[in-house]
Amino acid sequence: MNRLIFSLFFLIGLGFASQMATTYNGATVILHDDGRWEYYQNNEKVRDLRPSSIPEEAKVNIYVMHESYEKLRKNKRLELEADFAPEEEILDSLRQIPKGGIIHFCMPTEQLKPHAVKTYTYSVWNGGNKPVFQTTKPDSEVEPSDESGVSYLLSVPIYSRIKVKTIKARIENKAGKQTVDFDVPVN
Repeated sequence: MNRLIFSLFFLIGLGFASQMATTYNGATVILHDDGRWEYYQNNEKVRDLRPSSIPEEAKVNIYVMHESYEKLRKNKRLELEADFAPEEEILDSLRQIPKGGIIHFCMPTEQLKPHAVKTYTYSVWNGGNKPVFQTTKPDSEVEPSDESGVSYLLSVPIYSRIKVKTIKARIENKAGKQTVDFDVPVN
């Protein structure tokens, strides 16, 4: 049972009074009249994780998507047929498509900052305990995507057939000690 031991005091400033308390571990909290409480924002012992406390330049919107084997195969066939490629060349090209599809780590292009390059470690699991793919790459080496305003940080071909309904993916920024895990649905 977590119990907060409060030592109450009043903070007077700017013409109003707020009720403050100190928890058992020394963190300062603000007590509200309706029974709510929140950590005092300027407290060095508390790490503020509210979205409003994160600077805008540090926020990054990264997402992961899976492009299925069937979709890749259909698009490749249409592309080659449009170029009037012979059937033998089409079949050779279709054999080179990864059987598990491709995992794309995506980011809006507008969020890429050439003056503030970040290095990420990418990992992909296909149902096991060990990653089937892992690499570290800076975000300055992005590739353009078919979608307008979206860049691929990394595209990972999955050469084995996928036997799970979701693939696990992870992006780590080891310098910033940030990790995001994704459950990517398989199409």
